[in-house]
Amino acid sequence: MPSINMQITPITEQFGIIIQGIGDENILNLDIDEVIKLFKSSSLILFRGFETDVDKFKKFTELYSTSFMTYVGGAYSRDSINGDNTVLSVTGHKIACAVPFHGEMYYTKTQPKMMWFYCATPALSDGETTICDGIQVYNELSQTTKELFHSKRLKYIRTYPQEIWPKIYQTNDLAVVEKVCNDNDMLLKVNEAEKSITTEYITSAIVLSRCGHYKVFLNNILPVIEQEAQGRNNSLVRFEDDSPIPENVIDELKEITGRLTQLVAWQKGDILMVDNTRLLHGRRTFSDNQRDIYVRLCNPAFSL
Repeated sequence: MPSINMQITPITEQFGIIIQGIGDENILNLDIDEVIKLFKSSSLILFRGFETDVDKFKKFTELYSTSFMTYVGGAYSRDSINGDNTVLSVTGHKIACAVPFHGEMYYTKTQPKMMWFYCATPALSDGETTICDGIQVYNELSQTTKELFHSKRLKYIRTYPQEIWPKIYQTNDLAVVEKVCNDNDMLLKVNEAEKSITTEYITSAIVLSRCGHYKVFLNNILPVIEQEAQGRNNSLVRFEDDSPIPENVIDELKEITGRLTQLVAWQKGDILMVDNTRLLHGRRTFSDNQRDIYVRLCNPAFSL
C-alpha cells in the first residue's frame, strides 16, 4: 500500500479484510494494484474510515470494475440513485425483514462477478449485512446432500402479473423480454389472457470456484424457499424434475450457513467489495426506516 495512514485487519482466516483509513485519507489514493491483490486473496474488502459520498463511491468502484449492470430481470425493481441506474437501492423500498443467504442473481445465467455496497445511512440498530463463504458451506454439507445437488439441478420458476413484469424487465415490450430470456437460456411462457409471464431457468446449486480448484455452494435457494413459506408464490425453486427440495436439506443449509455467518455492522460511509463468485450474502432484520444502503453490480476490470 502507499504511505497513507491506514491499517489492515483480517475478518476470518478464510476470507475478508478491513482496510481502515485513519484521519482524512482519500480512498482514491489507495494503491490500485495492491487492492486488487488483496481482493483476489480475500474475496471481500471492507473500506472504513475514509471520507466518502455517492460520487466518490462511483469513482472508486470504477477504478476496479466494468460492465455495471442495471438489474434488468432481477428479483424485484430497485430505485436508482441520483439518476444513475447502475447505482441502486438494496431493496427498492424500505423493508425491515431479514434476507436469507444467496448469491446475487444466480436464478439467471448472467450474474455479476463482483458487487459493491455503500452505506449512506446505517440502521439505528441491527440491519447488518451477512456474509458466508460458499466454499466452506459446500465443505460442510453432508455427503448425501452433496450427492443430491450434484445429481439434480435446480429449476427457478418466477411468475409476474401484467403490472409487475415491466418493472422487472424495464420495458413494456414482450419482444425485449423474450430476448433477455433467450440470452439467459430461460424459458418464457406468456399467459395471453392475463398478460402475465412465467420464466423457468435451470442451473446447478454448486459452481466451480474462479480458480477451478474448489466447489462452491452458490445459489438462491434459501430466499426463494423463505418467500414460499410466507405465501408469496411468484418465485419458486424446485429440482429440474419438479420435485421439491426436502425439508431436512433446507434445515441443513440453514444450520450450516447460520453457523458460518459473518456480520458487516454498517458505519456511515463504509464501502464493501464482494466476490459474487464465492460469497453468499444476506441481511439481518431491523426496525427503523433509516437504513440506506446502495449497491453496484458489475464485473472486475482485472482478471480474477
